[in-house]
Amino acid sequence: MSEPIRVLHITGAMYPGGYENFIMNLYENMDRSKIQFDMVVHARKENDYVPRIEAMGGRVYELPRLTKHPVASLLQLYKLVKRNQYAAVIRHTPNALVTPQLLVSRMAGAFTICHSHSETDGQKLAHRLGRLLMPMAAKGRFSCSEKAASWMYGKNDYTLIHNAIDLDKFAYDSCKVELVKEEFPIDGKHVFGYIANLIPSKNHVFLMDIFSEITRQDPDAVLFCLGEGVARPDIEAAIRKHHLEDKVFLTGIRYDPQNFLSAFDVLIFPSIYEGLPLSLIEAQASGIQILMSDTITDDVIVTNGLVHKKSLDDSAADWATDALRLLEHPDADRSCQKEAITAAGYNIKELVSWFTNYIESIAPKKK
Repeated sequence: MSEPIRVLHITGAMYPGGYENFIMNLYENMDRSKIQFDMVVHARKENDYVPRIEAMGGRVYELPRLTKHPVASLLQLYKLVKRNQYAAVIRHTPNALVTPQLLVSRMAGAFTICHSHSETDGQKLAHRLGRLLMPMAAKGRFSCSEKAASWMYGKNDYTLIHNAIDLDKFAYDSCKVELVKEEFPIDGKHVFGYIANLIPSKNHVFLMDIFSEITRQDPDAVLFCLGEGVARPDIEAAIRKHHLEDKVFLTGIRYDPQNFLSAFDVLIFPSIYEGLPLSLIEAQASGIQILMSDTITDDVIVTNGLVHKKSLDDSAADWATDALRLLEHPDADRSCQKEAITAAGYNIKELVSWFTNYIESIAPKKK
């Protein structure tokens, strides 16, 4: 039996988050006898995906961070790609600062792919400089949305790669609700939720303002925030400010978001900017009512009657009023609109088939 084609993914860390979850969704659902994934990371974190990757036959390499040790980072990457003869190297990124990694991977003989996962980023000057090299650096150009493609590639061609998911895994199930009830006191509560890394762009502090207003009108409301990150101290301070300690659960990283989505009544998503948030696709598969900021691309709306947009210029009280209305929304029947989500391109089974054919088509033919 022939060896599988090996593809190298480069990320900052394989810690649960937007594009890390995308990689894992793809990896866990594909035929790993045909294609195997390896990872380059620049940091290891507690509760990351590394043990799961290694259990599936993937290898994880920790290289120096490009911005801190550019020469050592690029030299080690070149040697790694050359030694392992990767068919493809895919760099997942919110900005074009990473083009040198793609350039050295191409020099080492790999088919290089940039995958754009955000429509903006704080490092705008470095991004503009890196974008000048993108036509030389990336032979393939992927993007999670049209806006993310425009940000990364300008008017150059690209392939739209939907952040597809396992629809059966995220469909509503009352048994999943019971699992959450065994761990958290939510019986008789109205459950609001947010799934996002705890970083400033996700706007959790404003969410606490919103939820404080919700609790003024609904004393039975509770809020779950799944995720971890550098903004946790600011979020905890906001919780204390509003005296919400017994109503807000910061769960940290969870590997069972599908259970929580079944338990949520309403998902509130006040993010300042995104590429295309995977958790919103997962939430729609669960049939949950969603209140999201209007800064997020409409590409994420793949169902009927579930997603409701709200301006970040509106007050926390206005957001709270709309969130409470969604508790009684007529479309809140929790059925999975599988046909609509599949038609929009978010069924992982179809993405796996396309990705397998794509990698086999660009891989060097064995003699």
